[in-house]
Amino acid sequence: MAAVAAATCSSSFCFSSSRTLFFLVLVELASCMSSGISLGSRLLANENQTWVSDNGTFAFGFTPTDSTDRLQLAIWFAELPGDRTLVWSANIKSPVSKDAILEFDTTGNLMLVDRDTTVWTSNTSGVGIETAVMADNGNFILYNIDLNIAWQSFSHPSDTLLPGQPLTVSQELTSSRSPSHGGYYTLEMLQQPTSLSLALTYNLPESYDTSPDSYTNYSYWSGPDISNVTGDVVAVMDEAGSFGIVYGSSLDGAVYVYKNDGDNGGLSSTANQSVTGRSSVLRRLTLETNGNLRLYRWDNDLNGSRQWVPEWAAVSNPCDIAGICGNGICNLDRSKTNASCTCLPGTSKVVNSVQCSGNSSLTGKCGPHRENLTSQIKIESVQQTNYYYYESSVIANYSDITTVSKCGDVCLSDCNCVASVYGLSEEKPYCWVLRRLEFGGFEDPGSTLFVKVEANGTPTRATNTKKSGDSSKGSGSAHDKALVLPIVLSMTLLIGLLCCLLYISVHRRRSLKRVLKNSLIVSGAPMNFSYRDLQCKTNNFSQLLGTGGFGSVYKGSLGDGTLVAVKKLDRVLPHGEKEFITEVNTIGSMHHMNLVRLCGYCSEGSHRLLVYEFMKNGSLDKWIFPSYNCRDRLLDCYGMLLLEIVGGRRNLDMTFSTEDFFFPGWAFKEMTKGTTMKVADRRLEGAIEEEELVRTLKVAFWCIQDEVFMRPSMGEVVKMLEGSVDINVPPMPQTVLELIEEGLDHVYKAMKSEFNHFSSFTIPSHPLSNATCSYSTMSPR
Repeated sequence: MAAVAAATCSSSFCFSSSRTLFFLVLVELASCMSSGISLGSRLLANENQTWVSDNGTFAFGFTPTDSTDRLQLAIWFAELPGDRTLVWSANIKSPVSKDAILEFDTTGNLMLVDRDTTVWTSNTSGVGIETAVMADNGNFILYNIDLNIAWQSFSHPSDTLLPGQPLTVSQELTSSRSPSHGGYYTLEMLQQPTSLSLALTYNLPESYDTSPDSYTNYSYWSGPDISNVTGDVVAVMDEAGSFGIVYGSSLDGAVYVYKNDGDNGGLSSTANQSVTGRSSVLRRLTLETNGNLRLYRWDNDLNGSRQWVPEWAAVSNPCDIAGICGNGICNLDRSKTNASCTCLPGTSKVVNSVQCSGNSSLTGKCGPHRENLTSQIKIESVQQTNYYYYESSVIANYSDITTVSKCGDVCLSDCNCVASVYGLSEEKPYCWVLRRLEFGGFEDPGSTLFVKVEANGTPTRATNTKKSGDSSKGSGSAHDKALVLPIVLSMTLLIGLLCCLLYISVHRRRSLKRVLKNSLIVSGAPMNFSYRDLQCKTNNFSQLLGTGGFGSVYKGSLGDGTLVAVKKLDRVLPHGEKEFITEVNTIGSMHHMNLVRLCGYCSEGSHRLLVYEFMKNGSLDKWIFPSYNCRDRLLDCYGMLLLEIVGGRRNLDMTFSTEDFFFPGWAFKEMTKGTTMKVADRRLEGAIEEEELVRTLKVAFWCIQDEVFMRPSMGEVVKMLEGSVDINVPPMPQTVLELIEEGLDHVYKAMKSEFNHFSSFTIPSHPLSNATCSYSTMSPR
């Protein structure tokens, strides 16, 4: 049975014949800190025993794994409902059976034994260990006789950092191995010749065939660089949820990867003092099996439930994570948040896994005499696809490839090549020839991936020569020539046409770039930033200010300390540079005290970003309409305004009933039922022509369609309102439909509660009818 010494801060001591009075005082002080665990204590896996911190927040013991009848030694949040959330594990890679025992032996060593096999040990025998403590901050500590820490779980992290837990240069977070693709991820400090930075890295499965060539795992995300630093360097998260790197001899320098707006203490103060007690808000920073580093906060009342709420993630696009699909290809859905995986040509997906059967990295190897087995292989192309590859995987890079197809031909002619990637970099074509495919592919409108595959059904290279007297083979040869000649001529003509088109495209892009540079070199014109510059100035786009219909906006800072808002466009067409340049020229030439000024832009590869002045007081809408914390997005398009004019009311008005408080949904239903007059402004008292009312409502609903291409231009709107063109019945906008499907009754009750709460505490002197505002789940357009 486990012997746990109960800690009480009383004046009595537990006497021992073999200890001095001085030692008794030290033991008493240790027990006053937290419940001490004495030498000789045990935990038995089959009896569900645990050591719990004094405040009851954390527990240390055995917990089930996904595998049947397998357990692992871990620390978890003890008080939270639902599945156990682990924060540390001693045997994350090797779970144990129900026969396992954890013993805190008399030599001061923690030892995990499973059926006479030592699975894990703390290696602390003979260093004077006297007691162990499960601390209130989630740290399991072994103290020596002088009350110094001899070993702690904080110094041996698994996949999670807790507030106050430092991650040093020699440590790393390691994710659990994903059963779907076998690889795993690490968070570590990457040391460069003169700098270092935090980085997320995909590690290939241990069973991966590396071939005779060496390889390096792929880092797909990194924080800001720390240059020319002396003294200690640690990554740490403080109790307020900020995360970053602290450095210097006294750990007084700090660079934030993510900063919580409500953080007043800062990282340096956390690094210079140990956090021993539980904070008011539970947080954890976890490296997940999908490769993302995510910060969570425990919320005791989120829509009536208690759960972990994500506050920040290192990667917003899942396809930016190498290995997320093994060596397959990652594809985003229309929301740009969910990813699916497809296999490379020549392979197929294994059931219930993202792994693919067959290994394209082994296809197309050289023959026994280094000859190219071209008769057994062929090239398949994957359009709008790029690939993550490391330098050691590159055989060559050709910059003189004039057509896309030639990049595939180069790979086919090289027996060492497995795949090649074609694209444009700063208007110049490139063709990377690769010997391995390890880290996965991703969507890229400007790239094409060529993959070698087996030519199914193709016979091996013929070794017999043709006899001169074989007339049938001679006629066959003449027939083949008759077929080959027109094919060759057609291919030549097609290649020539493609070359001309490529030349025209490259020439136009260069001309547009020159026009852009010439037109913007004037006083006060927007600056041309590189994408790397904006990554640094926004701490890798870590502080999100908001999202809109065409992208997200992040907070940043220029070299002189000027705050900016960087808008990252994600709906710009790959060849829409002319439109982008026109927009930069137009907006950049506008200077008005009431308009936000465009400070700069970035047009690099597929990246399109705009740099605006930072509005420290936020957007104007929050000063016009109070938000009540119900819905945090407002709709500001030409159709919602028209609906408000028709109804003579706000589109979302809590003074109305459950049926019609959401005007767009109610108006659409009445229009389709043929009772349109019910939605007209009541102050008109019916003095309106029904035909005009129906036409106006149709125009309004066409203008708020989700897809941009479905919305009419202003010229078309005028014609429709004049009645000079017929108007088809519009479909209900998807976002309006989704809000209705959520259950207007449920939404009304929730928002009414929030509305009444805000009214009673914030604006008691105003009537409720003056406190309404237009809310919607739709993104601004």
